[in-house]
Amino acid sequence: MRKIYSLLFITIIIFSYNIKSNAQPKLTISLTGGYGAPLGDFTQDIPTNERADADNFPYYTNKMWNIYGQGKLATGKSGNFRAVFGIGYNMFSNSTNAIFKADSTGTLVTTSFEPNVSVITVALGGEWAFLPKGKVNPYVGLDMALNFFGGDFTFGQPVYVKGAERTAPMDMKSETRVGLIFDGGVDFMVSKQIGINTGLNFNILNLIGKGADDEEEIGPNEIDLGDSEHTLDDGVTVSPSKTLTSINGYLGISFYFGAPKTTVKR
Repeated sequence: MRKIYSLLFITIIIFSYNIKSNAQPKLTISLTGGYGAPLGDFTQDIPTNERADADNFPYYTNKMWNIYGQGKLATGKSGNFRAVFGIGYNMFSNSTNAIFKADSTGTLVTTSFEPNVSVITVALGGEWAFLPKGKVNPYVGLDMALNFFGGDFTFGQPVYVKGAERTAPMDMKSETRVGLIFDGGVDFMVSKQIGINTGLNFNILNLIGKGADDEEEIGPNEIDLGDSEHTLDDGVTVSPSKTLTSINGYLGISFYFGAPKTTVKR
């Protein structure tokens, strides 16, 4: 993530001297890629002296990357406010070692473990552009996001999880949550058609819709997200409610459409 912050700082220095007035594009299409990390309840340390609990598999990630596309429609005479629609793909992952049961006898074994949690996001919201006619245009935004969870969990050798031997990856049970995206960035207009877009996102992925499925609702090879408070399989341990958050920097290209033609006064 430091690389993205450094690139953002350098880009601001390069372009900040040249803030000139330009025709405001009516529609901006932005395509970006980003790198970041899960935060808070969404990232837990894998135990080093005891068995990794299947209930926590979705929370053993430690990094993320994403690709994101946005359409921004400027409204009003000033063009400061923009209605925003976005769709993106986020991958939260880790590659490490963990302790598992080797078989039904309870013998423990250490092997490689790769948890992958994918989130497809569809978002709708608004954005405030501070200098919509400038070559350097900082902005802030807030989006409501519909998040579709999926993923898989891969083991380095056969292990015994949820009462059965697993010789292939286990699947993340599909879940849907509603969240918020807080966005801030800078759009640098390189030409009348193309610009450079960079910024930072903070995501709350499960503001609405938390849940924990009963065992009969979960497939034999599936792991549940289980982000609401619930009792584990042992009937004693209570898993607390979790708020899933993440942060990522991003960098990409903007395409401008519908800017009015300017005339030169003589």
